Amino acid sequence: MRFIAVFLAAAIACAPVAYSAHASDAVEQQGKLYVTSWFGGVISVVDVASGEVTNSIPVGVQDHNVILNPEQTRAWVTNNNDGTVSVIDTTTDRVIATVPVGVGPRHSYFAPDGSEVYVTNEFDDTVSVVDPAAHRAVATVGVGMMPHFALVVGDRLFVTNFGGRSVSVIDRRTRLVVATIPVGTGPLGASATRNGAYVYVACHAANEVTVIDATSLQVVARIPTEPGPVQVTVTPDQAFAWVAGDGRGTAQKIDLATNSIVKTIRIAPDAGSHGISFGAGGRLLFVTNTGNSTVSIIDTTRDEIVNTVQVAKAPEGIAFKRP
Repeated sequence: MRFIAVFLAAAIACAPVAYSAHASDAVEQQGKLYVTSWFGGVISVVDVASGEVTNSIPVGVQDHNVILNPEQTRAWVTNNNDGTVSVIDTTTDRVIATVPVGVGPRHSYFAPDGSEVYVTNEFDDTVSVVDPAAHRAVATVGVGMMPHFALVVGDRLFVTNFGGRSVSVIDRRTRLVVATIPVGTGPLGASATRNGAYVYVACHAANEVTVIDATSLQVVARIPTEPGPVQVTVTPDQAFAWVAGDGRGTAQKIDLATNSIVKTIRIAPDAGSHGISFGAGGRLLFVTNTGNSTVSIIDTTRDEIVNTVQVAKAPEGIAFKRP
């Protein structure tokens, strides 16, 4: 499904703000971004320091998301209409393998040790378990309707089911579903605290982030958001989470101590803000804007947009590679 209202031809009307000249700024501005293009069938490679697209990597049809392995040597790209995942060598920025999975792959997520990759397949209601060394699926797990996002928390895999209004919980050792948690309507992206205590789910049609206790598997809070939350990600310092909303083109900051929104950044009307990634140290936040084909770069110390980068058409997923 697409959540795009209008495609704009121009970049966001927001002038870049200069960084202050500190040694730490140089580190924060290094690295590169991998950005999908739903209608372009490519990955845009962006140099963070210059804010320029330096490469365009052809992948499959309607590439939705990109994630890096723990060593950041490979970028895995889900191609929704191909039923495949493209594997990119992040040194050469070339596709080195194409992995067949289920029907309609949306997101991939790595086991912490890199031994397995979990790919959600929205059109056959499954998760493919992939051996990343062999580049092949080794198991298939049935979940709820239209699975979208997979998230590893300890020995469990949490899978959001967009059509099922639920989260499936899978035991990673037995590959069996051990629980199904009702959440808000249209669950999409998810994130968890580093200690594995809480899982946060962006519920697109409910206009909320649902908070799950990862031990009891109970919903413990519902955080109202602007319309259309898509992706939510906990900050590296674990104090906040950011949620991108495609309804009004916003990025919202959640205080995890109070489970409340403390800042809303309005990127642009019809921007269709979608994916989120953090830079080195977490100072920079990168948000894809599907509706106007840009990436907004936000300085989280000031909670302000400091740059806007034009990328290939309809970006959704984004991943940061450290230098």
